[in-house]
Amino acid sequence: MSDEIKNLTGGTLLLRNKYYIVIYRGKDFLPTSVAAALAEREELTKDIQNLEEQRRSISIEHSSEDGFDGHALVGTLAEFQEAQARWGRNVTSKEQQEMKEASFRSEKEKLFRRLEHKLSIAQAKIHRAGKLLSKIEASMILANPSDDREMITAEERSVFRRIGLKMKAYLPVGIRGVFDGVIENMHLHWKHREVVKLITKQKTLAFVEETARLLEYESGGILVAIERVPKGHALIFYRGKNYRRPINIRPRNLLTKAKALKRAVAMQRHEALSQHIEQLEINMKKMKRDLGMEDYDEEDEDGSGSESEDDTTGYDEGMEDYDKEEEDESDSEDEDN
Repeated sequence: MSDEIKNLTGGTLLLRNKYYIVIYRGKDFLPTSVAAALAEREELTKDIQNLEEQRRSISIEHSSEDGFDGHALVGTLAEFQEAQARWGRNVTSKEQQEMKEASFRSEKEKLFRRLEHKLSIAQAKIHRAGKLLSKIEASMILANPSDDREMITAEERSVFRRIGLKMKAYLPVGIRGVFDGVIENMHLHWKHREVVKLITKQKTLAFVEETARLLEYESGGILVAIERVPKGHALIFYRGKNYRRPINIRPRNLLTKAKALKRAVAMQRHEALSQHIEQLEINMKKMKRDLGMEDYDEEDEDGSGSESEDDTTGYDEGMEDYDKEEEDESDSEDEDN
């Protein structure tokens, strides 16, 4: 029964009982019209392939009669050599060397123009970062050191240093640096303790000392010591014997937390762009030396001092429109904050 069903329908018998019969048509089942169309298309493809083979064999026979041993001449080395012998001329080794040097010089000049383009973009970016940084720092008015400063003895300094180093509680000074929240936290610590410890992760000692002096002027405390600890540098401050908690513990003259973060990001961008510009200038000097452009640049520097001033003024005028957009964006962000 299953063989008869397969011969009649082409399917596979899955189930049969007295009520119904289940037949699976198979994965490669095709309707009759589609199968006929595919067969017709296959026959047409075979006819085209046979015709192409006949034409190819005829062309090979003609080429073998010309003496090329069954290989076509078109696109081969023999064709190039024949054309070179008829219409070309022999290139000497000196000309080949000059062609190589010219190609190498053109590649160097292209790379030099690309570096010039990168340098102009970097200069525009650093100008923009400098304008933003100066605008943020204009809103920060630093306090002057007090003339009537309280003094502590060496013994007191040693005691406060030991107390500060043993303290587990500390205030972190992050990438934002000194802002109004840090001074507020110092006064909150001084409410219960005489000594407060801050830890900064700055690696350069000069920057650490500058941060310590700024904290001392703004908070009104006394810098006890700057110590190296595993987490960075510890800054220990004593509030003083005549300490009086100010009415407003959050100073108005310092940056807010958001503006301090913008200032830190702008400073990082400015420093990175400065290093990038310096490296680009070094690479451009090397390429000028290789291309023999130094003499030309020296003549320009000697004879066109006034022209360089005009170029800088033109650059500043061209950057005005570029900086207005940044000022508008920063003003809108300040209004949102």
